[in-house]
Amino acid sequence: MSQNSNLSGSVMIVGGGIGGMQAALDLADSGFKVHMVQKDSSLGGTMVMLDKTFPTGDCSMCMISPKMVEIGRHPNIEIHTLAEVTGINGEPGRFKVMVKLQPRYVDPDKCTGCGVCEKKCPKLVTSEFEQGLTKRKAIYSLLAQAVPNTRVIDSDNCLFFQRGRCKACEKFCTAGAINFEDTGKEIEITVGSVILSPGLARYDATRHQELGLGRWPNVVSSIQFERILSASGPFSGEILRPGDKRHPRKIAWIQCVGSRDTNHGNPWCSSVCCMYATKQAIIAREHDSSIEPTIFYMELRAFGKDFDKYVDRAKNQYGVRYHRAMVSAVHEEAGTGNLILRYADTDGTLVDEMFDMVVLSVGLEPHRDAIELAKTFAIEPNRYGFAKTGAFTPVDTTRPGIFVTGTYQGPKDIPETVTQGSAVAGKAMALLGEARGSEIVKKELPPETDVGDAEARIGVLVCHCGINIAQTVNIEEVVEAAKGLPNVVYAADLMYACSQDSQQTIKDLVREHNLNRVVVASCTPRTHQPLFQETIRDAGLNKYLFELADIREQCAWCHMGQNKEATAKAIDIVKMVVAKVKRFEPVHTDSVPVTHGAMVIGGGVAGMTAALALGDQGYDVHIVEKTDTLGGLAKNVYRTLDGSDVQAFLAKQIEKILNHPRITVHTGVEIKSTDGFVGNFNTTLSDGSSFAHGAIIVATGGVEYEPTEYCYGQSDAIMTQRQLERLLETETFEPAASFAMIQCVGSREEPFNYCSRICCQDAIKNAIAIKEKYPNASVTIFYRDIRTYGLREDYYRKARELGVLFVRFEPDRKPEVTVTSGKPAIRAFDYILGRDIIVRADYLALSTGLRPHPSTEDIGKLYKLTRNPDGYLLEAHVKLRPVDFPSEGIFVAGLAHAPKNLDETISQALAASGRAGVLLSRDRLDVSGIIAKHNRDICMSCLACFRVCPFDSPFIDEDGRISHNEVKCMGCGICAGICPAKAFQVNNFRDDQIIAMIDAIT
Repeated sequence: MSQNSNLSGSVMIVGGGIGGMQAALDLADSGFKVHMVQKDSSLGGTMVMLDKTFPTGDCSMCMISPKMVEIGRHPNIEIHTLAEVTGINGEPGRFKVMVKLQPRYVDPDKCTGCGVCEKKCPKLVTSEFEQGLTKRKAIYSLLAQAVPNTRVIDSDNCLFFQRGRCKACEKFCTAGAINFEDTGKEIEITVGSVILSPGLARYDATRHQELGLGRWPNVVSSIQFERILSASGPFSGEILRPGDKRHPRKIAWIQCVGSRDTNHGNPWCSSVCCMYATKQAIIAREHDSSIEPTIFYMELRAFGKDFDKYVDRAKNQYGVRYHRAMVSAVHEEAGTGNLILRYADTDGTLVDEMFDMVVLSVGLEPHRDAIELAKTFAIEPNRYGFAKTGAFTPVDTTRPGIFVTGTYQGPKDIPETVTQGSAVAGKAMALLGEARGSEIVKKELPPETDVGDAEARIGVLVCHCGINIAQTVNIEEVVEAAKGLPNVVYAADLMYACSQDSQQTIKDLVREHNLNRVVVASCTPRTHQPLFQETIRDAGLNKYLFELADIREQCAWCHMGQNKEATAKAIDIVKMVVAKVKRFEPVHTDSVPVTHGAMVIGGGVAGMTAALALGDQGYDVHIVEKTDTLGGLAKNVYRTLDGSDVQAFLAKQIEKILNHPRITVHTGVEIKSTDGFVGNFNTTLSDGSSFAHGAIIVATGGVEYEPTEYCYGQSDAIMTQRQLERLLETETFEPAASFAMIQCVGSREEPFNYCSRICCQDAIKNAIAIKEKYPNASVTIFYRDIRTYGLREDYYRKARELGVLFVRFEPDRKPEVTVTSGKPAIRAFDYILGRDIIVRADYLALSTGLRPHPSTEDIGKLYKLTRNPDGYLLEAHVKLRPVDFPSEGIFVAGLAHAPKNLDETISQALAASGRAGVLLSRDRLDVSGIIAKHNRDICMSCLACFRVCPFDSPFIDEDGRISHNEVKCMGCGICAGICPAKAFQVNNFRDDQIIAMIDAIT
């Protein structure tokens, strides 16, 4: 691409949490220089404080640590910690940003991260990271896996700075890294764009004195409970009461502390509390099966993909009790430390119930410096202090060239934050596309050590993973067993094998002991294998001379409480992997050129948004739309919840698409076939046209459920919310007409047990429109839980203020509808009145759920994409790769992935374009080394492989015999398993290697 000298090829990211890190990696991997400005002494944000994540139960630190290490060693990412922006001027494409750096008092170029200074420091300080549950030193590292892994001196508590004595850290630092003369400085950085990702603050629940935080020792906040659960926390993952270190049996979670509270807290819903409380209750039960969890809630907002199933799992598998009640007070029982909760039951009866421990589910707030940050960057905040964005521009601030991601845009969970991280990266790529590659440096790798026929010299490193592994597996026994294995020349343990300092340790050990094979016994290769492979490559070894022995998921976690058996199994796993690695050989891969274009399947909002974003990045895009027109499901939507005009937005998007020089639209056609592989696809359509492209974005959309219940179809007065919305736009109603609405029609029960996410908001939107247009009209909404999460809570409150009535029902006691003279009557049990009521309405609107578009199944089969039981496409990883598929080069956006609102669809489409942009920015792609190798000399061309390969990599060549396209191969091994002549063998999974693993333990 041509380079515009006025554009900077750098981007600044303010904030080092998971959203900022995702944006940084996407941008740096696609040819931009990235400056990360982080106020803390390490990257990580809130996610590093969490124990595990739902619904997978993955260790939070284990997921984020590889990303932190990757950022720390990326040649095109520069990290500025203890830093904040003090000023900015310029225009989009070329900003000058002033950054103030606070003194660290430890030279990062000299510090080795050994930690001796911290051990010798005599001054103890309350640990902010551990939420006041334990102490840290005055010289400290924020967390064990900190990036950068350099200590920092807290001058406000250091004895030398406060009293002029001590200097123990300087005395014991053999590297001479302590610098008491360090001073702050200000630097100027030129960038083309700025991404704001400052993270969040948590509501201070001590304001609610009646709930006891800060008064009663055994009342803790939800983030404190995360640290209690954490293997690296103050109690090493053992659930203890802070007040007396006893094991609690009954634990209560109180929801909405500081959220949905216009009097003492914040008026918005924090979006995450219901689910993190559910997760904490499940994890607590996994830690200690005697615990009896109770969650006190007002409305259960399990609105995300598979969230309702997770809640059902908590109830049915773990015995979590959910009780709909508002707790009015928490008192401590004298002498025991136990806690008495007072709440009103559903029938109004006041109940006092005793618990051993109480967890307050505190809400999310804008970052403490949010208002000041908005002033610094000259952007407009909304009335709550979050960055102001639009319904159709969810990551754009009010200042061009400055984008926002994560909780600074509004309360959200990890997957949505990661999604927005890729979305803002895509926006920056589009803005600065012409400057791509202008300011980067290329990583220089050392030459590979020629292991040749040299005898295997294996190093084995066994990870404690805090106590995730060590509480079940005797690490020392595993290390000693490894030392006695053939060809193992070095074995040791590491506290956290994935941390930045451990990566350096591994590199040093490779050189010091002349290792030519490395085994790390730790956790899942799914998230960590690439990290360790890159580490040994940096040390000069071929990256395929590494193997990971999973002794966490496959041993420690599934054999909790069986320490002896788990240790024996871990030793066996290590034996097997060592025997396998001994037979490893260097694998050298090819690379293929990349076609700089994309195909977008679907012409709805998601497809059009992704296409425009990629077109603006400078790539050719083909939109394939099955129907004759663009627009998708949004053609039937008139207004968003905030009143924005959807049809005007849609018309503008279609006009942009049709006039974009890089975009070609194919309507009224279907995909006949797609051949090729990542970076080099070729698609043929049903009209015979074909085109080449390097990436695919699946945005097949969804359809509205057509109800069969509640007398739908028996009267024109009974309609869906979408039909009502159209009538409100085009027709006139009687001023005093009566409307009723029923929620969760076709959702949240088998066989479609998921929340469709939009239904509550559609009902609230239409109810508000009715009351504003016809003040004398009546509106009654029958609901299970009103799920106006995030800032959408404002509209729920507004509907109530306008006089909309809400009547709750349970799934086993649904409303009953009858039709008399064309008019519907709704009978339901009112839990407040304690009796049945009948509402006679002129109109009944059914809030119907969403379904995946029928074409999603066919597209899934065509591209070998997995769908969940509800028919939605499954992403590669729910938290870390929410828009990627396991099949490289294919991405997902919109309703094909899961139900979502329009702004969320746009964010995900931008994210898909950002991820695709990373791929398309490369000139060549390396082919994976873990593929099947085909020995044509012994192949009988029996066609068994040809028939079963899901990726079409074996093919019939011109001579009539089988050949193998290695670029298409995904290394699944089906061909190797079925081949009678053993002509196919998978690298690092050869028959002799598998047999050696079996022999090692038999």
